[in-house]
Amino acid sequence: MEQTKAYEKLQECLKDIFAFSISRVYDKQDAEDLTNDIIIAVLSSINRLENDSAFYGYMWKIAENTFKQYIRNKNKLNVVFDEKFCGVYWETPEQKCIDNEEVAILRRELTLLSRQYREATIKYYIENKNCSLISKEMNISEEMVKYYLFKTRKILKEGVNMERKYGEKSYNPSKFGIDFWGNGSNSYIWETFERKLPGNIVLAAYEKPLTIEELSLELGVSAVYLEDELEILLKYNFITKSGNKYQTNFLIFKSDFEEEFKEKVPTLEICKSATEEIKAFTEKLLPKYKIKDFEIELDDNALRWFIVNIAMINALGDFEENILQTKFGACPRLNASTYGFVYGHDNDYRYGYFAGIYGRCDNSQNTAYYSAVNYNVIKSCQWWRGSSKARTDTLCDAILKRNIADCTSQEVVAQLVKEGMVSVKDGILCANFPTLTSRENHYIREELKPITDIIVGCMEKICNSAALLFKNHTPKELKEHCEQLAYVRYQVDAMGIIIEKLVEDQFLIVPEKKTNLCMFGVKRYSENSNEY
Repeated sequence: MEQTKAYEKLQECLKDIFAFSISRVYDKQDAEDLTNDIIIAVLSSINRLENDSAFYGYMWKIAENTFKQYIRNKNKLNVVFDEKFCGVYWETPEQKCIDNEEVAILRRELTLLSRQYREATIKYYIENKNCSLISKEMNISEEMVKYYLFKTRKILKEGVNMERKYGEKSYNPSKFGIDFWGNGSNSYIWETFERKLPGNIVLAAYEKPLTIEELSLELGVSAVYLEDELEILLKYNFITKSGNKYQTNFLIFKSDFEEEFKEKVPTLEICKSATEEIKAFTEKLLPKYKIKDFEIELDDNALRWFIVNIAMINALGDFEENILQTKFGACPRLNASTYGFVYGHDNDYRYGYFAGIYGRCDNSQNTAYYSAVNYNVIKSCQWWRGSSKARTDTLCDAILKRNIADCTSQEVVAQLVKEGMVSVKDGILCANFPTLTSRENHYIREELKPITDIIVGCMEKICNSAALLFKNHTPKELKEHCEQLAYVRYQVDAMGIIIEKLVEDQFLIVPEKKTNLCMFGVKRYSENSNEY
């Protein structure tokens, strides 16, 4: 930069430079000396400045360095003065506190910068690299580097004069829970949300799109740490990005909705008549089911749970096929191999009725499957956390009563024995829950049709109310599938509501000891055994 042009700019900034000086050294004469030193230092080195637009940043950097040198020189002088003399710079505790606060504010603003701005700023001002070198390292044009530096100065200048307020999630993170309903690979869903940060990102960006700076303030996390998390969430389509803003890309059942649903939808009233009919029908069937062979011994209470749970599972299948799919069609595609819904809760499942539903888990040969429903009300006696393919195959081996020597993983067998899911008798693997043939399962399904239809009616009433209400709690960007998801969620909640009412009425008793209460297995047709 030419000295003439620099001198003109310094003339414009003379008052600002003097204000800078007087704020540092207090004494007017010393401030004038310091101002003069700064002007000389700038003019003597201005030819090094390649970019005219960087003048002001360069000038203030020279001013800070000149001030530091001025203090060093002052400290070298052995000056004697009386108590009234105040012409020498002395850093008071108040000034030190102010300086520390300024540094803290500047650091705060740097943590809020997005990656490109932050990298360019650090390389230029801290690593003392020129624009040409930075452009090569960042693989962008020099003009873009200059733009980032110019924009950063503007952002920092505005930011240091701004009162920043960190969001509640910075000190009180929400309890986020993730759910999946559908088919296909879904392990990546649970793995992504194992930690608190991804869940709180999607909660923060749910109602409206936010920049990385806004997310940083809301969560109390530096932008540099958010960037990797955002990349992962973008990769799996959990969030979308438009311009420089991010927004959550799946639906969340928030507490305000849950409370309104609880207040406005009379679920117990809807299910009251159904529970009475279920009781009567189940008691009528009980004598007949007592003499059936389910491979294990079941007392009256276990038989009631067995009958009611199978009716629930059958109702769920009928509702999905005849109402849910007819009304909405198939579930949306999540990726190449997965269909269904990812959805969240901001309340640690406080309003849910389930700890997991595994409606039908087939083995690799499709010769058997099992069903397990973890109603919340039976968590104290049953807890089945799903399974890997090896666990499913081994569980189905027990349903089929296979020789333990033929099982692919003895380690999985040992684990399932430890969990009380299976047992070994004379070298044969046996299921510790009721098992049926496909033919028996078909007959039971037909026999339970009257109460299955009643349950489906309850599901439809509750789902209709939930869908209308949920629509009002959904961001406009996500309304397309909100009613369908409300049906998906509340078809199973209706099951839980009915079960809890039956427990409340003491028609169903929750055992005190561990019991595989709502699990059953089905043996499918096998050409070798000619059995259904």
